[in-house]
Amino acid sequence: MTGYKGSAGGVNKRYTWKGLLYAAAPALLYTALSNAVYSLCAWSGLFASKSASRLWMQAVSVLVCLLVFGWYAYRAGIRLKSRKKGIYRYPASFCYVMAVVMCGIVNNYLFSMILSFVRNRSSGYWEVVQVFYNHDLGLEILTLCVVGPLAEELVYRGFVYQRLRAQYREAVAAALSALLFGILHLNLVQCVYAFVLGILLAHIVYQTGSLLAAAAAHMAANLVSVLWTETDWLEVLNQSGSRLYAATALCLVLMGIFLSYGNRMMLRERQERK
Repeated sequence: MTGYKGSAGGVNKRYTWKGLLYAAAPALLYTALSNAVYSLCAWSGLFASKSASRLWMQAVSVLVCLLVFGWYAYRAGIRLKSRKKGIYRYPASFCYVMAVVMCGIVNNYLFSMILSFVRNRSSGYWEVVQVFYNHDLGLEILTLCVVGPLAEELVYRGFVYQRLRAQYREAVAAALSALLFGILHLNLVQCVYAFVLGILLAHIVYQTGSLLAAAAAHMAANLVSVLWTETDWLEVLNQSGSRLYAATALCLVLMGIFLSYGNRMMLRERQERK
């Protein structure tokens, strides 16, 4: 999938600061660069006259990062999808996308159950909500559901996860990359959500060899969140009381079913290729 040697899974079980820093460097650079571009936009006053100026600045900063890391990925030989083809790859990818969407819905339900706790201990999350939501729907979709997921998948699954896979076992690489993905969201709610999401997205890349499949899943999960928050198109998802617990359980079951079917199809593809 990538230009990294040993990307099929490393055997090194020793954790060194040098190796971990090497793997984390792209994510740290992404965070620093996006913040620098955002600050430059704020300092310049370029978007001072626009409504939702902070979301515009976020869109520009992420787009710059996407271009920079896209160029870097090209130079490093990172491919967006596997060269191997099979009839099960696309239906498996669809199942993985649906599993990630169900995971996102479950996380939203769980957070609503502990809303009072979150409000008291994660003020950073509510600041993020104010920046990203209650603005132009088209701009939110462009920023949160297209540019953002593409940039994050390129950085976290394309660089960080692959570098970790070259050094450590698959499960370790997935967990560490997801943990970094969560921590760098810089607030409790998004940290938990991004960690769980990161595990699933790393699993998608491992199974399909495709960053595009992971990006599609990430986009779909974010799109559901935006439409759920900003429109009444997904009103059916709004539940309370005992129905909330039932809906959470149902989505968990559906997530498991989609994930299982995706894994089975990819296993069948590998068996038929032998």
